[in-house]
Amino acid sequence: MKPLVFDGRFGWLHAGQGTRGVVLCSPFGHESSWLHKGMRSLAEELSAYGLPTLRFDYLTTGDSAGIDGEGNPFDTFPDDICAAVARLRSETGVTHVTLCGLRLGATFAALASSRSGADSLVLLAPVTRGRIYRRELGALRMTWLENLAPTVRDAQTDTPLNVLGQIYGDAFCERLDAFDLAREMSALPSLPSRALLLDARPGASDALCATLRERGADVQACALEGYVEYMQESKLSVLPVRAIERAAQWVLALDPAPRVKRRANTQASPVIPRRDEPMIATPGAVERPAVFGTTDLFGILCEPRGRFAGGPVMLITNTAGSVHHGDSRLSVRVAREMARRGIPSLRIDARGIGDSPPRNAEGPPEACTSILAATISEDVATAAAWLKAQGYESVVGFGVCSGGYSALRASLVEPALCAVIAVNPPGFYIPEAISAAELEAQQRNSIARVAPALLKPAKWWLILSGKRSIRPVAKAIASYAGARVAACLPGMSERHTAPDGREALTNPRSVVRALERKGVRTLLIYGVQDEGLDPLNAYFGKHGKELSHRSCVKAAVFPDIDHALFDANASAKVVALGEAFIRELNVRATPAKGVAHRSPSHGSFEAGTSRLDTALQGERS
Repeated sequence: MKPLVFDGRFGWLHAGQGTRGVVLCSPFGHESSWLHKGMRSLAEELSAYGLPTLRFDYLTTGDSAGIDGEGNPFDTFPDDICAAVARLRSETGVTHVTLCGLRLGATFAALASSRSGADSLVLLAPVTRGRIYRRELGALRMTWLENLAPTVRDAQTDTPLNVLGQIYGDAFCERLDAFDLAREMSALPSLPSRALLLDARPGASDALCATLRERGADVQACALEGYVEYMQESKLSVLPVRAIERAAQWVLALDPAPRVKRRANTQASPVIPRRDEPMIATPGAVERPAVFGTTDLFGILCEPRGRFAGGPVMLITNTAGSVHHGDSRLSVRVAREMARRGIPSLRIDARGIGDSPPRNAEGPPEACTSILAATISEDVATAAAWLKAQGYESVVGFGVCSGGYSALRASLVEPALCAVIAVNPPGFYIPEAISAAELEAQQRNSIARVAPALLKPAKWWLILSGKRSIRPVAKAIASYAGARVAACLPGMSERHTAPDGREALTNPRSVVRALERKGVRTLLIYGVQDEGLDPLNAYFGKHGKELSHRSCVKAAVFPDIDHALFDANASAKVVALGEAFIRELNVRATPAKGVAHRSPSHGSFEAGTSRLDTALQGERS
């Protein structure tokens, strides 16, 4: 597969031959990152049978140009799909095109089918009634709000609608409220002759099927097997293998030419042509795809306009198995805002995530992403070393949740990583064998999450009346008490050695000692009710106050930062803190002529931190 850019839109072309090609239309908002793995797997399945396939990001989404929330997707996304069809035709010479979309992507594919000249449609769990979709968004938003700290929750407004970081403008919401896909399709001048609908629930597309059949289309409809397991956040989402195979086989049946599946096409590594290197231009940055390391890892290098390699660079890691865009495009927003402030970045995919190769190059794709695999930290280290080789002086790892954890662990072994900004990391050491579901269960029973509820009389009434179990509370208290005992008793938190004789970095104190020893400047940022606070508080006092005596590792806790930075104000504050942190790092790396200094990879907070301290104090207040 190779990356390409057409009129600001970023896409991937999966190789094939013949006269039929496929354009994949992605979901929108949080579903785009949640379901990315399935879309890539479908593209690779089609390509393995020799069908040229193009998947792409609409303008204002993914890696494409444009500002989040700009324009109304009902007006702009069908145009993007038509442009993708034109590019597929020009790149491959195909004469017949199938549009295949998932969720809102299926809806937009149907709306674009007449203008694009597609002769067939594959609609995977299409949004047929906008009002129902809006209710689903509302329920998801309510779940998010219920888990926020009061300061963050009270700051939320109903308009524009924020659902897990994706902004839905008023015009878009109004159009959704009145939208009926069956009615819209009945008004189109022409329709594709054939369609496959895989529904999320029985009967969801009955009206649409009836409309298509009335217009003369040959329609097949059935359930999308594995939909419920697939429609989960990235770390829990399970690949719907049978549904992918069914969709691919239906498209293959449209082409009379016999085709044999080629295993070599499955889970292909990204390939960037040496000539005509694709480039995404934004007002403040130039972005280029990059492939690096012996395993062909993929990333997007985002550089300020008119600036070449040198100075500090931010390395943005995957969050909980989400593609390098970040949840609801968070990583793209962070990268482009940092570029506007003059700081370049590289947002990457580790093996088994996003657009990088799988962890096992010989085996089938993993049905579920492993967010704590040791390979993730290894790949972060590989990316840091690659950036150093490109001429950047200081590589600063940046990540949210598990992304912060992987950056932290990579800095323990990779000399090129001289600093880390970890936002709400879940811990300092987590055994690789723990699954994402098990980690989530542990976090639900954390003191940080349980303690605020204990202050509410209504919660105690539910427990005393038997409507809620006391078990999660008891479990959280016992777990936290155990950690405090381990941290305080002599010997229990002292140095432990690994089989090779080195210190085993398996508890918070040993990790912090290693960071100090290596001189890795580390800023740990937490929301006041984040689950990751439990190990910090247990080993280093409330909000990590004992770290104030450390020279390299610091912690800051704020009342208005949510866990995943879905709140716009929270993400803006973290970006400002990150800029101050990197500026100070850069100042220490480039002192006045004749002034002796240590390497930035062995820096500390003892000097030159006034700007950062001011920023930290300002954010706390």
